[in-house]
Amino acid sequence: MIERIISHMNDHHKEELIGLAKRFGGVNECKEISLASVDLKGLDICCDGKNIRVDFAKEVSADELKDAIIALCTSMPHQDVKQEMLEFRNSFGSIILSTLSKENLPIVSYAPLLKYKGRFFIYISEVADHYASLRANPNALEVLFLEDECKAKSVILRKRLKYKASVEFKQKDAEFEEIFSAFEESNASAGGLKSIKNMKDFHLIELYFKEGRFVKGFGGAYDIDLEGNLTAAQSGNPHQFSKN
Repeated sequence: MIERIISHMNDHHKEELIGLAKRFGGVNECKEISLASVDLKGLDICCDGKNIRVDFAKEVSADELKDAIIALCTSMPHQDVKQEMLEFRNSFGSIILSTLSKENLPIVSYAPLLKYKGRFFIYISEVADHYASLRANPNALEVLFLEDECKAKSVILRKRLKYKASVEFKQKDAEFEEIFSAFEESNASAGGLKSIKNMKDFHLIELYFKEGRFVKGFGGAYDIDLEGNLTAAQSGNPHQFSKN
């Protein structure tokens, strides 16, 4: 079991190991990191050739080992996780939308994301499926920021951020001009923006994020409240393992 834990941490949890090395080893950066060994009292992490000992709060049994490691990883300061979440969110130029039609049927699609002074908007046409559903159910949607498969450590470990949300349809007024100008500036090489700006069937819609969840890997799920504060989604290991 120890070998499986070490292999899993080294394959899928480099970021958590770096965080533990910074917290318990006092290092500022880590170019090469690995979990060297695990025992019932803690972990030995190798960071750029330096051994860093990270002790559990108390000695654990073999059955408690996975939970103890998860507790260590989720004990990282939430401000650090929040900053990582914000940087992840700000890296996107589009989002996945899950909406509810007027017939109460689910619709999933995507839309370009417009960011302006800390606010979030989409700009969509009336011919899009989710336009009618947003008109019918403006308070029944979720948005998803999903890590690109090509950048993920594994297809089962894609970093993701989702929110429950509501929307408000905006007028094409002076503020619209400012918002769309910012969108054009951030997508200077994209074609067609000037054309759709003046199309009457396109509408600017503001998104209001509510509660959400940020998942950065196994044992790394954080719930987000209405004020944007993060708390670990669970304590202990929620998964069940076979005896094989």
